[in-house]
Amino acid sequence: MLAAILTLCGTVSVFAQNQKPSDLKGQPGIWVFMAKLSNPDDTLLIVPTDDMKNLNTVVRDQNGAFLFSTPLTETKVYFIFTPSRLRHQGGFSMFFDAVPGEVLAVQGLSQDDKPANGLTYDGTKFYQHYAEALIAQKKVKDDKSAQPAIDFIKTYPDDEISAVLVESVGINDPDRLEKMLATLSPAIRNGRLKDFIDKQIDDSKEYLKQQEMEGKTLKPGSTAPDFTLNDINSRPLTLSKMGNEKIIVLDFWGSWCTWCIKGFPDMKKYYEKYKDKLEIIGMDCNDTEAKWKKAVADNELPWKHVFVPKGSPVLTDYMITGFPTKIIIGNGKVLSTVIGEDPKFYELLDTLFAE
Repeated sequence: MLAAILTLCGTVSVFAQNQKPSDLKGQPGIWVFMAKLSNPDDTLLIVPTDDMKNLNTVVRDQNGAFLFSTPLTETKVYFIFTPSRLRHQGGFSMFFDAVPGEVLAVQGLSQDDKPANGLTYDGTKFYQHYAEALIAQKKVKDDKSAQPAIDFIKTYPDDEISAVLVESVGINDPDRLEKMLATLSPAIRNGRLKDFIDKQIDDSKEYLKQQEMEGKTLKPGSTAPDFTLNDINSRPLTLSKMGNEKIIVLDFWGSWCTWCIKGFPDMKKYYEKYKDKLEIIGMDCNDTEAKWKKAVADNELPWKHVFVPKGSPVLTDYMITGFPTKIIIGNGKVLSTVIGEDPKFYELLDTLFAE
């Protein structure tokens, strides 16, 4: 594996004596992570935060290093941790920004109470100021102090790591986020991280919406907001055209949602029990169409399904703040909202159909 990665990078190991970070060269479309950690675990678990099912296991090699590479077309965040961390027995866990074409090299003993977790960082250009950025980011998280991160961004407006750090100071403050983005040079703001930056803006605005809706649900008796969305066969489905003959359940879920998936066996039992009186519409959210369709097929879900695209007002209209959320509708009116995988949902159905 070592030889394969070194060939991939077109370089020698960053851990070799006298190796200069500037000598490292990445390969377009590939992200490489190298680590020589003093923590005792011999295994690292590596997973992208937007696809937690895509878990990779990396074993320490004979030279004491962990080496991982993956094809990458866009900047992502990876969660990297050791099995001992899951058992609350120390170990290592950190989030790292993965950028296509870049190489990140990490070395040392991971210690949560140390600046930059007590580690040293080398790598290609993107990671030259990574330790400083992580220290500033940690200040935001632990000390609730955004100033070090703001100072970093102002000091390095031509550094791509500043674009990544902006999220730390603006996730719950869109105005401050926009001000900090304005300090970035045009080359960075409109460069290869543009899509990543734009997503930060969208996430910040969505965060505020979620905060405003937190704890709120549609009042029982209120009119169910109408919508038209494409079903799994790419045909439009309109809620108001479903009629009032059956109770309708809108199930807000996603293929990425573990609790949503866990709830399907019970949902299928109740759908079979009451399907003459009950219609379920699966409302897939925060997903790709490919993953949505695969999850429907893999879980053999027999009810209707629609895809909620990014930017749709449906989540706001129905005040969705968590997944799964089930909205029970009768005669076009909201009867009840159940957040989470809660037995209360099935009790409500039994009560409704017992009448």
